[in-house]
Amino acid sequence: MTYIELINAFEKWLETNYLPSLAQLLWYKLMAQFNRAGWCEWITVDNYRLMALLDVRREATFISYRDKLIEAGLFEYQKGKKGSPNKYKICTFNFVSINSSQKSSTSSSEKRSTKRS
Repeated sequence: MTYIELINAFEKWLETNYLPSLAQLLWYKLMAQFNRAGWCEWITVDNYRLMALLDVRREATFISYRDKLIEAGLFEYQKGKKGSPNKYKICTFNFVSINSSQKSSTSSSEKRSTKRS
């Protein structure tokens, strides 16, 4: 999935699933971190960096938003240890069916237009 396909799939997912706005912002900020890291399978980011990106002051508040992303199945998470930040992995299985249904509707539209020609 490309970066744009991920964003479009996330927006489509949001049409039928609820996430608080700060959890949505966290999703976008994590995507930006993955992009900067060259789309590694796992990235490491400490809580304070993400809290600064969200302009959240309480770590407990940040954790509640992060947990919403994890509960929704949008990310996998591995707790870090002292001196080693948390790890995150993108989960796209929620988007695979959305993306494939979009492609199938596009291909059926293309088939109809070629039949008319």
